[in-house]
Parts: sequence; structure tokens; C-alpha cells
Amino acid sequence: MKFRTSLLIAGTFAAGIGVGVIVPVVRGALADSPAGDNTYQQLGLFENIFQRVKADYVMPEPSRKLVYDAMNGMLTGLDPHSGYMNKRQYADMQAETSGQFGGLGLEVSEASGFIKVISPIDDTPAAKAGIKPGDLIVAIDGKPMVGMTLNKAVDAMRGPPGSQITLTLKRAGVDKPIIDTLTRATIHVQAVKDKLYGNIGYMRLASFSENASRDIRRAVHKLRAESHGHVDAYVLDLRNNPGGLLNQGIAVANDFLKTGEIVSTHGRHSSDDEVWYAHPGDALVNHAPIVILINSGTASAAEIVSAALQQNRRAVVMGTRSFGKGSVQTIFTIPDHGALRLTTALYYTPSGKSLQDYGVQPDVEVHESRNPKDQFPKIREADMPNAFHNPSGMKTPILPPKLVLPAMVKTIAPRPPANWPKLVPDKPSTDYQLQMALKLAAAMVHQGGAHQDGSSQADASH
Repeated sequence: MKFRTSLLIAGTFAAGIGVGVIVPVVRGALADSPAGDNTYQQLGLFENIFQRVKADYVMPEPSRKLVYDAMNGMLTGLDPHSGYMNKRQYADMQAETSGQFGGLGLEVSEASGFIKVISPIDDTPAAKAGIKPGDLIVAIDGKPMVGMTLNKAVDAMRGPPGSQITLTLKRAGVDKPIIDTLTRATIHVQAVKDKLYGNIGYMRLASFSENASRDIRRAVHKLRAESHGHVDAYVLDLRNNPGGLLNQGIAVANDFLKTGEIVSTHGRHSSDDEVWYAHPGDALVNHAPIVILINSGTASAAEIVSAALQQNRRAVVMGTRSFGKGSVQTIFTIPDHGALRLTTALYYTPSGKSLQDYGVQPDVEVHESRNPKDQFPKIREADMPNAFHNPSGMKTPILPPKLVLPAMVKTIAPRPPANWPKLVPDKPSTDYQLQMALKLAAAMVHQGGAHQDGSSQADASH
């Protein structure tokens, strides 16, 4: 028997935040082995090796460490997102999904023996230090990271608020190592930031913590009040959003949809398959046009929202291809020990396709910089060890007709012009992707909102 308490769509482990989709559970011990299974023979082999290590290894090792390492080896060999969490790690994960935790605010993954940055979180020590998606962490406090497990690297980066840590980074296009000394802090993630640009409302969602939908609705009301009811379009910024709770991803998508499928999950047991649909009602009241900003750091729950709004023709997606995480992790709590984080399902978009490997393809491709070397070309799920291959997909349903974009979209260059200022995080005027999103949103207002092309052909895109 299992008691399901929540679901997380998480992409990677984090030095201060988690990514993806989760479901915590309490479950009993081992299930019955299938007929003909030689499980107990293999367990006997494990016991033999365990006893040999205990007896003859050059240094005495505690049994707890050997068992812990063996469990993690088994789980990390399955896929990048399964693993065992001890009590402290489980408590850290619970704090992360609540939106308040200690650390650097840096989400990381393991890639080819190195620790790679997926994204920093807004207004955290990592973001303020200028750490970028795609940076490789090659040393922590002078200790090389080559070959270090992700769990150990994350543990090394965590610590009490106020303590310092020095990271040595390798960045694409930069010949010399970058050395940053950061001060750990208690991270209070402000889930939503909002700002009014004329008659365009801007909302940046940093992660899908437990109050994401509530905070989105509050931002909508705040923007409406500031504009005296005259917000004509919105930009929803999901760049570098690593995901979070599945129920919050579904809730945020539902905030902007009146009807249509949001996402479905399909696992090993058909009895656990689920489909979620939008309910009538739209937080924007006037069904105002929406432009969604994404990039390679947009992962998991953020991809669910992007795909749901894109494929239901509710929003236009701008930016660069997203991370491509399409799996769901269930958290099985283990009393007096910690928790098992196990991949139990894949999720599918309204088109019937999985985002695994592929991610969300923007309707309008716009890059942050002119220089292709500013980021590593591959900072995505498909490059992680033991990542799933994209499944064949399900039967493709008929989706609403595609949106017809304003003619001005052809004037939006995929990269900033030569005289565009260097991006400064606190200066929106230097953010080329944001400025183009505002420009497109305004044009959609002037043409009465992006309209549909009247066709009814199925959408085979991811």
C-alpha cells in the first residue's frame, strides 16, 4: 500500500534548489519477485562482496557508508533523477519545495564527470555572483570535482548561512578559470516578480514551489490594480525556471487556460496513469495575449506549462529550446531513515508527445547574446548520464489551429544587433529576449490578439 502525498517534477539535484516533478509516498518493503527471478542469488553475491570489503579493504569502512554508496550506485545507474536521500537531504528537499532554504541558490547536474550549472535562482548568492547556465564547477574550495558524485558535490556546497565557499568555474568562450567566493545564505525564493511596461504586464516565475499558482494570481491582481484595469497583454518569463511541484505546474497552466488538456502521466502500471484538464475560468479575465519566455534552463514543470499553453494556442513561446526533462519522480518516505526518490512515470504534452530529450521548441527563436560561445551548446537532459530516450509517444490528437503571429514578428532578429548593450541582469533595457517579447506582445494587442489560422490539422511538434 502507498499513501501519495505530493508529486515533484524534478530535473536535477540542487545546491539550494530542486528541479522537476515529485510524488512523496510511504511504502512497505520488497515486492514479491517474479517467477524465475534470481534476485536472492544476486543479493547473495552482494553480501559476499560486502563482507569481503569489510574484512580485507585497506582501510576500515563503516557499514552505513558501504550500504549508502551501494544504494546510490544502484539508483543513479537507473537515470539521472533517481536516488536515496538521508534524513538531512530529505529535509533539505522539503525545505526547497517550500520556497525557503539554505545554500547558494544554484541548481546543478552531473555531466561527463563534472558538475554543470543548470541555472542560478534569482536574487541568490549564485545569481549575484554572475554564475551562468552551462558553467562547469571544476573545484570547490580548491578541491577538484572531477569524478565526484553529484550528492557529494551538493553536500560540499551546502552549509550554514554566512559561511563562505570558493567555486572554480570553467565557462565556454573564456580561457582562464573563473574563481568566485560566495557567502551562503538563507534563500527566500520570491516565486513571482512583476512589473508593468506600459500596458504590458510582466511576470517572472522563478520556480514551482508550493505557492506558485497563488503568487501568479496575486501578481495578476497587482498589475491590474496598478494599471487601473488596463493590462492588455502579458509576458510570462520562465527562463532558468528549474521546475518544482507537478500540482503547481498544473495549477499555473490552469490559471491561463479555460479548456483543454494540460498534461498526462504514464508509468509502468496503467492504474497509475493520470490526465489533467483545464477548468473554466482565466485569471487574466479578458483572455489577454501571452508571450512566454524560455531557454535551456527552463525545465520540467516549467516545460509542462509552456507546452500546455503553446499547444492549446493560448500563448506564443519565444526564446530558445528548453531543457527537455519528461520524467516524474515519486518520493517514498522511509521511516527513521530518509526517502527514496524514484522515477515512476513519464509525462506527455497535449499533443501526445513526450518532452524527454526534445524540450519545448519556441514559436519565435530569440537568443540572449550575439555570441554562440556564451553558453555551452548542450546543457540539457539528453546529455545527462543514463537519461531516458524519448519514448515513441502516444496517438496525436487534433489540437486547436495554430496562432497566426503579427507580421512584425519577421522583423525580430534571432540574435541582438551588433550595437546591443551587454546584458546586465538588473537592467531590463539590456535584456534582448525580454524587449522582443514586449514588442511582440504589444503587436498582438494591436492586431486583436494572435488569431488562429482556421485549419484543423494535428500538431506533431513537441
